[in-house]
Amino acid sequence: MSTAAPSRNRATWLILAHCFNMDGRAASQTITDRLPGLLGAGVRPVVVSAPTGVRDQRFPHYQVYSASPSCFLFEIRHVLNRKVRSRPLRQTLKGLITLLLLPLYIPEKIFIHLDSQWAWFISATLRSWFLVLKYRPALVYSTAGPPSTHLAAYLVAKTNRLPWLAEIHDPLSYDWQQKRNQNDRFKSWLEGVISRHADAVIYFTEASLAKAKGRHSFKGKTMVLRPGAAPPDFTRVRYLPSDKLHIGHFGSLGADRNLAMVFAAIHELITENPAWREFLALDIYGADLDPLSSEALQRYPLAGIVNLHGRLEYDPASGKSGRQRVLEAMRQSDILLLLHGTDAYAAEYIPSKLYEYLQMRRPVLGLVGPNPELRAMLTDLGHRAIMENDPVALKTALARLINTWQQHGLADTTLPSPFTVNATVSALTKVAEEISST
Repeated sequence: MSTAAPSRNRATWLILAHCFNMDGRAASQTITDRLPGLLGAGVRPVVVSAPTGVRDQRFPHYQVYSASPSCFLFEIRHVLNRKVRSRPLRQTLKGLITLLLLPLYIPEKIFIHLDSQWAWFISATLRSWFLVLKYRPALVYSTAGPPSTHLAAYLVAKTNRLPWLAEIHDPLSYDWQQKRNQNDRFKSWLEGVISRHADAVIYFTEASLAKAKGRHSFKGKTMVLRPGAAPPDFTRVRYLPSDKLHIGHFGSLGADRNLAMVFAAIHELITENPAWREFLALDIYGADLDPLSSEALQRYPLAGIVNLHGRLEYDPASGKSGRQRVLEAMRQSDILLLLHGTDAYAAEYIPSKLYEYLQMRRPVLGLVGPNPELRAMLTDLGHRAIMENDPVALKTALARLINTWQQHGLADTTLPSPFTVNATVSALTKVAEEISST
């Protein structure tokens, strides 16, 4: 590949994003929500992604499969889930493809212990080299998601002498990690590559950027940029009070992010106030109960209160996407419940769901770990944040919210969230202009 720098189309960005146009995926929403704003700002995007999402028709969008059996399987399963409606046929096709790839899949898993998107950088890099010649972009912008996205961007930017803007969603490395496994060592190495070669690096939290600066000296500009979310159309997505108080939880559940303490608190409250059983509803969207939550629900039975809605998908009857249905359910909740997490990652992590919650203008009750940034974001906008390991504080906060709802309802919050997609796009285009004009 030639190392001569091509003349650039100043408005063209080559955007590398493994996850793109995937309904309900946080890594996808981070970039796809920005595209209308970027297009409005005059940016001409050329996107390279995996084929796991819907191909965008508004601009050049190239979908490439990964160059390894395990990564290809990950992607083709998503494609089949999206395109094949018949469950028996879908399962049959998955089984046949798995069997065909098994002779190559087994050796890969024996010797390569990386994530299920590691090989995407190979095909993404090859395709992007040709796209640079065709579109002559002003910069390479990698937003991830999978670390392989940044490796592809590094290779493309370096061989074509293009500015590189790297946006890191979740930290690639943590000070407390032992780096004993192959995947952790790879991500630690890649973080070093980014620090030495990227012209600008974006992190999502102050803590993650500060920790990264403690490990590396960065060549280019560094900044914190909140992902943000788009405000809903409040004329279409309305909050309508009902005869029940609906507490909504949206997102994944697991050992480090479970509802055990919430179930215990609600059980104690209805034991002390039996009449509350008639109007309390805990709506759980997006995930089945994890083992710890399931065990707690058996210990603290809440029949008629806990409602498992599962993952909301595209509804052919209304034509609404899964995400649109989720946003409507958020807006219609009386209280939005945010679970931060109890593991060591929580100190440098803010759930992406928070930004959508804040745009809903409904009261948020956050169970927050050791993360002062997240606590301040909630309390500064008039929401409640309690420690994730303080059951007394949780019970007290719930009781106060219930009493307020009984007396005069729970009104929308008065302070709008400043974490909007438009604000994010404005900051993003500014830094892109800075690095592409040098």
